[in-house]
Amino acid sequence: MKLNNIIVCSIISIALTSCLFEKYRIITRVDRNGSFLREIHTIADTISDNFPYDLSAGWEISQTDTAMTERLYEKNKKNIVISKKFNSIHESTADRRREVIFPTPEESLKKRFRWFYTYFTFTAVYPEITEKGRVPMDQFLNRDEQKFYLQGDMTAYRGMNGAELKEELDDIETRFWKWYARSVYEKYFDVILHFTDNGLRSQLIAVNDTVYSLNEKQIDEISGMNDFCTMIDKYLGIDHFSGLYAESSQEIDNMLEEKSKTIDKLISIEIQYELVLPGKIMAVNTDLQNDGVLVWDVTLFRFLADDYTLTAESRVVNIWAFVATLLLIMFSVYCFMKTFHVSLRR
Repeated sequence: MKLNNIIVCSIISIALTSCLFEKYRIITRVDRNGSFLREIHTIADTISDNFPYDLSAGWEISQTDTAMTERLYEKNKKNIVISKKFNSIHESTADRRREVIFPTPEESLKKRFRWFYTYFTFTAVYPEITEKGRVPMDQFLNRDEQKFYLQGDMTAYRGMNGAELKEELDDIETRFWKWYARSVYEKYFDVILHFTDNGLRSQLIAVNDTVYSLNEKQIDEISGMNDFCTMIDKYLGIDHFSGLYAESSQEIDNMLEEKSKTIDKLISIEIQYELVLPGKIMAVNTDLQNDGVLVWDVTLFRFLADDYTLTAESRVVNIWAFVATLLLIMFSVYCFMKTFHVSLRR
């Protein structure tokens, strides 16, 4: 496969169909006392290692023949559901399987009492992916462009019409794929540098930028490490690196796979994150809702260049506070009237 076709095809597939990927529906239902119920749905033949939690820690497991949402529908597949009640948001982190590659956010729930109302503020932060290569995206896209292209944040582009937005997106997309192509090139370079003896290391490092610049337009035609080594040899006028790969292809491919495993795994996961908060929703950073349930789409794209934050605030009416206040007012009026009548008699 061409040098950057693996992730290109994966991301395009996620954006268009997502039919070949691991799809999850995560539901968090928060109660007034701060406890919450978590449910995770996924399509699979067996439970195996699909979930990021230790299921032996009191999780209930069930299966149904039909999925609960169209997004989780696949013919002849089982919808597997795990669920567990927690006393607090922080309690759920103890069940996480740290060895499993899965996008798990840092979640928090703040409860604020204001006499007439109690406010609940929920936050889930998916941290930025750190294992995406050593080429900073900032060299190709500024922060506003990254958040617009990857997270849909249009703060810096308000007021633009469709034609203007398309022009901006076309330019941003071109530079995004330039960043990606350079990142993949550097990953190949780092791996082959690791296997290069000291006599050629300094020479290889010195020609790195030049080799990329001369071959930038042909990068897509590279179909693996062997082609990459041939490209280096052609520039240096030697056949050393092709021979190096022929001798150590298994070890080189293993290291390349190890460097790619985190991002390759995260690309294959798509999450529909749903949240149910008590009371009336006052603020939320998603436009997706389904019968009062707040919904966010979570894919690698969203937290590739920055943290991706899900946040919502709700307000619960403290009926007892209104009743108590009314009784207090009535009692105060009664006391005032009684005092007033006593003073009149005098």
